Amino acid sequence: MQAHQLERHGVTTGDHESGQRLFLRRILAEGAERLRVTLSGDMVFGWRDRTIGSAALRQDGRFWLRATAEHRDWAQGEAWNGNPDAADITGVPKPLLINRVEWSEPPVEMYAELMTYVSDTPCSPTPDLREAITLPDAWWTDLREALNTLAGHPTERGDHDADAYLRELGDTYERPLALPPPAMRTEHTDLHWSNLTRPRLWILDWEYWGRAPAGFGVATLYLHSLLVPDMAGQVHDEFADLLASPTGQVAQLGAAAHILSRSYRVDDYAELQHPVRRHVRRLLGEDRV
Repeated sequence: MQAHQLERHGVTTGDHESGQRLFLRRILAEGAERLRVTLSGDMVFGWRDRTIGSAALRQDGRFWLRATAEHRDWAQGEAWNGNPDAADITGVPKPLLINRVEWSEPPVEMYAELMTYVSDTPCSPTPDLREAITLPDAWWTDLREALNTLAGHPTERGDHDADAYLRELGDTYERPLALPPPAMRTEHTDLHWSNLTRPRLWILDWEYWGRAPAGFGVATLYLHSLLVPDMAGQVHDEFADLLASPTGQVAQLGAAAHILSRSYRVDDYAELQHPVRRHVRRLLGEDRV
């Protein structure tokens, strides 16, 4: 399975498709027509059938086409514009946005994006790592360099008020946090194992990126590694300078809040939620989360 084909841990098509999947197939086909490409290969559905993607061909090569739709009241903002906003990021191994087309079927808004094709394989078919993998030293060096480069990219996306971030996180955990306001920088805030490829490093899925506590990306990756303790230990060792700092602790609590919220709201992370809760207890120095 190719890199983009996971579409945030999506799966390939089955025999009995929902109305949502049939709708996504239709808008992908319309996007292909509008962008003058030919779909090639399996269509792959993303997280909870929010998106659809497929390889696509035109005379100058192979690309990746992805499409999604939203009610017009939500078809706006940072997630809706993630890939176009990321188009001017340089020095980071990421797919390039070639073209994008938007259209309406009131009250629904749709877009299709044509992107460069990544042939390297995602590190995991799920965001949380389930089995051990081996990555060379050069891969870790490339990841460090990519995140440092991204940190220097200016953006208005994401969180900018460090004091407010800390207060809101304290409200989430229902206790004041005895930590200083975090240093904020530009982060990929969905940096889990199905958004990273091997053997060459590519960072996928740029719907969610912007200002966050420094190290939020690696905190997210670390927590998504907890089911494989050896890998969790390696992530922590590779990025101890970020994770062990006060800002890194805030980043871990923020990333944990996202995982636990998803486990409560939509039954995601059935296994991962348990080590994440234990880790939060250790961070807070308390026994209840």
